[in-house]
Amino acid sequence: MDEKPVEVIEKGNRTGGAVGGSSRQAGMDRIDPFTGEAITYHYLNRAGARRGHTEEDAIQASRKRRRGIFRKYRPVIMSLLFVALAGILLSRGAGSSGLAYQEHLQDVAVTMTVPDGAMLDLTLNDLAYYVWKVERDGDIRAQAYDATDPKKYWNLFLNDEGDQSGYMSDLGRKAVVDYAVRDAIYGCEAQKAGFSLTEEQEKKAVLEADRYFLDQSPKAAEALQLSREELIESVKKETLAREYMLYLHDHGKQDIDVGSAGYEALRASYLVSENTDIIKGIRIGYVTIN
Repeated sequence: MDEKPVEVIEKGNRTGGAVGGSSRQAGMDRIDPFTGEAITYHYLNRAGARRGHTEEDAIQASRKRRRGIFRKYRPVIMSLLFVALAGILLSRGAGSSGLAYQEHLQDVAVTMTVPDGAMLDLTLNDLAYYVWKVERDGDIRAQAYDATDPKKYWNLFLNDEGDQSGYMSDLGRKAVVDYAVRDAIYGCEAQKAGFSLTEEQEKKAVLEADRYFLDQSPKAAEALQLSREELIESVKKETLAREYMLYLHDHGKQDIDVGSAGYEALRASYLVSENTDIIKGIRIGYVTIN
């Protein structure tokens, strides 16, 4: 902006032209050429101007000072802008729309190879029960965090150690995959060991599945498309895995859950491969709620 400001504003009076060195000077305000705001003239009328330089000289000196300050702190300013932009992009990523769940139910999310050589795929339909559970349990915490806007909970960033850092929505998605894979692995291990549910355990699983089925919200039913039979099957598989894990624990095996050395070694033997394009489209906190 190179035009010379043509207005000088005196208290109660407006005049044109440059400001002289009269005794009125200290009480005068003028328009800052950079911000358009009224400023007291003596902030620009420094020593150089008092030695007889013009107002234009004072304005040019002020501009040079401003440019000098910007050049001096430019790396810091640019770094702060970059951090702010990155934060905005990350938060938008956490709140991205995700995929339309019901349109991808048969897409394979996880592939694993059972140690005997058989292939086992988990589709989005196989993960649906776990999506529902994670969102149901998370929504309780979300309501406690902010009942007026529970979506805030899923966009919180948890700064923890290792793979436990991230947005709550992303951590929820990781939990869905981790526990669906865990139950599939232990289901295979249970069958290999000749372990099965008792009649009483099967009845409880059916009752639990029926309760879940009736508790579904219209949005959950529409998004997940889980039939009663599919839900019963999912709960039975989860129950078998849980009971087999308890059996192992009762017989002295301690490191059997996700994250433990024993389980991670077992998981590695199944050559688990995740379809990241599908999995990253699961926006936990927004499939069956919000």
